[in-house]
Amino acid sequence: MTPVSPDDVDDVSTWHFAVGGLETQAAVLPLGGPIQLRRLREFPTDERLALSLTSLPVAGAMALYGGKVIGHELVIDAARFEEKPELLFPTATAVLAGFRIRTRAEIVCPAVSEHSWSALPANPPNRCRAYHFERGLSHHASAIPKLVLPDDLVWVRDNLGTVIRLTANERFHTAVEALCTYMLAANDRMKVAQLWAGVEAVFDVQYELQYRLSTLTARLLAPPGAACRELYREMKALYGQRSKMVHGKKVSEEKIRAHIVAVRGRLADILTKLIELGQVPAGEDFEEMLFEK
Repeated sequence: MTPVSPDDVDDVSTWHFAVGGLETQAAVLPLGGPIQLRRLREFPTDERLALSLTSLPVAGAMALYGGKVIGHELVIDAARFEEKPELLFPTATAVLAGFRIRTRAEIVCPAVSEHSWSALPANPPNRCRAYHFERGLSHHASAIPKLVLPDDLVWVRDNLGTVIRLTANERFHTAVEALCTYMLAANDRMKVAQLWAGVEAVFDVQYELQYRLSTLTARLLAPPGAACRELYREMKALYGQRSKMVHGKKVSEEKIRAHIVAVRGRLADILTKLIELGQVPAGEDFEEMLFEK
């Protein structure tokens, strides 16, 4: 994210984060307090973007995604963060992470503006302040947007504080970053590598990776029994596929894409469990999980 000086934006009343990858049944979804997810009434034309925004690179990034991808905006009332303005953008990041974890959607958020993306002012020209938010452009076809259900909204709202708190943990932060940015990787094999880096970060494993990651994931997500054994086998098989994909072995694009979907789902499951626990287990916690429970 491009650093934004508080001196430059202390008069901004509302921030509008451009969001792609979600569908909503209602035009406005309240997330509590100063935060809403709104469907865009319309997407600005390339001319309007170039004419309105202070930053032509931001205008270019938004034009590249276009209205087929960017259909919503996350709206945050800056006045509610007046005492701690430095928390506003991290809060937006945490909300987007919550939606990614809960819905498994390939969400993009390329830019943020001081005005709604549906109503960018053109007079006087180039006066609407806008900044890159999540750096990088996805050069791949976007996944089908995920519909936000009422339960998803409640989950994101109820767990926002926990997501913000756990992000201070480097292992959790790395895993969330892997889930939130893998779609920006240069190719599908690199996406596989990034998602697995997120899984490895949670468990802090450096050796016997296939066995330990499979065992710990299964035990974290399921109690001992048939379901736990099935999860172990699934993760073991996925890790075997991972080695072929990241080391350049011949694998079909269809299998790589299916692998990405499967690992993304498991990483989201792992993060959901950590949020439910309210903590990131340490090595001793995993040992207790394996041998004492």
